[in-house]
Amino acid sequence: MTGGVFSTRGLSARRLILEWTILLLCGCALAAYLVAGEQTYRFDGRMLDLATSLARGEPDDSVVIVVIDEESLSRIGAWPWPRETHAELVNRLDNAGARQILYDVLFIEPTSQDADTRLAEAMAASGKVILPHTFVPQPNAASGAVPEFPLPRLVAAAQGIGHVGANPDDDGVLRRFEPVIESSGRSFPHMVYTALQQGEGEQFQWWGSVEEAPIVPFFSPGSIPRVSAAAVIAGEVPAGFLRDRTVLVGATAQGMGDRYSVPSEGVGTMPGVETQANFLIAARDGNLVRDASKIWQAILAFGVLLLLFAAFWRLDPKRGLVATIVLLAGTFALTVLLVPLAGIWVAPGSTVLVLLLAYPLWNWRRLTAVSNYLDREAERLAPEAGKPGTGTGFDVVARQVDRMRNLVRTVSDSFDFMRRVIELAPDAILVLDRKGGLQMMNQRAEQLFPGWATATDNPVLEEMLLYVGATIDREKGELETATGETFLLARASFDMAGEGGEGEIVALRDISQIRRRENERKQMLEFLSHDMRSPQVAIIGLAGRDRECDTGDDRFTRIRAQAERTLKLADDFVQIARLEEARPQLEDTELVALVEEAVDRQYSLARKAEMTIEQVLPEDPVFAWVDASLIARLLDNLLGNAIKYGPAGSRVSIHLAEEDGRIEIDITDEGPGLPPERLVDPFARFGAHETKAGPSAGLGLTFVKRAVELHNGTISVDSGPGVGTRFVIRIPQDHGPVESD
Repeated sequence: MTGGVFSTRGLSARRLILEWTILLLCGCALAAYLVAGEQTYRFDGRMLDLATSLARGEPDDSVVIVVIDEESLSRIGAWPWPRETHAELVNRLDNAGARQILYDVLFIEPTSQDADTRLAEAMAASGKVILPHTFVPQPNAASGAVPEFPLPRLVAAAQGIGHVGANPDDDGVLRRFEPVIESSGRSFPHMVYTALQQGEGEQFQWWGSVEEAPIVPFFSPGSIPRVSAAAVIAGEVPAGFLRDRTVLVGATAQGMGDRYSVPSEGVGTMPGVETQANFLIAARDGNLVRDASKIWQAILAFGVLLLLFAAFWRLDPKRGLVATIVLLAGTFALTVLLVPLAGIWVAPGSTVLVLLLAYPLWNWRRLTAVSNYLDREAERLAPEAGKPGTGTGFDVVARQVDRMRNLVRTVSDSFDFMRRVIELAPDAILVLDRKGGLQMMNQRAEQLFPGWATATDNPVLEEMLLYVGATIDREKGELETATGETFLLARASFDMAGEGGEGEIVALRDISQIRRRENERKQMLEFLSHDMRSPQVAIIGLAGRDRECDTGDDRFTRIRAQAERTLKLADDFVQIARLEEARPQLEDTELVALVEEAVDRQYSLARKAEMTIEQVLPEDPVFAWVDASLIARLLDNLLGNAIKYGPAGSRVSIHLAEEDGRIEIDITDEGPGLPPERLVDPFARFGAHETKAGPSAGLGLTFVKRAVELHNGTISVDSGPGVGTRFVIRIPQDHGPVESD
């Protein structure tokens, strides 16, 4: 199993796939049962209430409720009121300019003929009164309902009629209204539906079927403006208050009319006429919410469950828990946000319950599989130590884990020992697969091939050699890097279990020191046989040919020059030899003073050569951890060479700077520059050449480069005919351990 706590190598892949499939199918079956039986309707109702609270807007003042409240009963009289009173209220509302009047009072029983006629005349004169009707049980039948309409003369006078039925959900909360009820082959529209169909400039905004029961986002009780019926009849309502407004008339007094529990900022009660007003505003403004079918609820549950089981298959238990939480949160967010954004409600209860059951069920099965696997592996690794009776812990799994922990620690210690041996081996060791790809390398190999272990394309040995600029001399069995290091190459094949072929172990033993000593010995023999021998031969020749010299003084001057050169060569050679044998003695040294002292030592030589030395030094002291004697001799060599080979009247400059934790020393002259053959390798140890100052063996520059390297620094040279020579030395102020070749 990829990404889990165990793999299909330790357990049957077929069994894992079968159990995974069975659990997934069981989860889908459970989800289908929950959706079909609406088993989570209470939870879904609470979630719907939360969602509709985000969907409702702000109530406007285009709808007003004229309430028959306690004040109206106190001022006008006890209920029922005479039909003349209702007629007076209709006339007052019509004269006030009401756009439409939804009179939520049932006028089913007749009173006096004059009173009923007066009310009918008032409604007919207005022409914008909508009356309600209700349903009563069907006579002489065990079930069924038939409509019960107002008095015929009132029906004829009204603009329209509609039912005011309201059926709360199973939890007793009113959330839906039916725009049209089908009964006995006839359609009976709701009073709100009739009002919007009969009104001018307003329509019933509903994109579902009128046979469906849309969900209404209720406002808080009391949010819609109210006015007492007694105040309207008495003419106490300000002029223009009711103009161009839709008016609903209904009873709100205690004990009168119907009251419903509605989902508005928690569950509260609301008079029936106010629920009709909420329905009217939502239907007019297009804020009704449609119930998604049970098919979509099942699709949501199946899809989320499939995602969860895919996460179970790919992720470990910790990430599986995170995935479960994310899917739960995503289900809540999706279903809640669909209501305000799209006007669709998909009940999430079935999906949530299945997710909550699937996580522990799958992890119980996975824990059982892991427990069996631990027993088998413990017995396979160590039959004695892996017996079920061994190990400590509170329960069976804890004892199994403790037993496996001890076995793993033993095996891990063995592997760590072998790994340390390989890692700390002085030779570079690489393990390659049958295609030459890297499988393992130790620290020394990582230093030799930087970046190979992290390469994404897994290059083979030959490609990596080209990348680092290394070459193999197969005849000698040696590898030489671009930096001049030489390694003895040893290779051995071995069988790679499970790889279907042979692998290879490559060991590289560093023989750079051996090769370097061999080259130094060759150079030393050449030096002793040629460069140091030549001055001595010249001395003997000059001493034997005194007749060829014009004066004795000139002959001895030349003899002295050759002897001084021999002494200089010997001294340089000794200094270089000391560098190779002794480590520098680092101390906190003030470099400005060190440079000034070096310039003072060269002052006489510069004056004699009619040259000037320009110093560009910081005003403040500059300190660095260096070997003062090595730096002093280094400066002497570079300044001495610049003066020795520079033309009369020229200038030598020395610049000292401190930047980003490094010291930079820049020495520039205006001499003829290094000859082309010398520029190929300016710091070659025995690069003999002729100059105007006489023959040179190049030991001074070799000393300079080696001294800089011993300080973990760098030196660069820029030279050309007629432009002089510039040496730039950079050394750290506080460098780490000094490395030696």
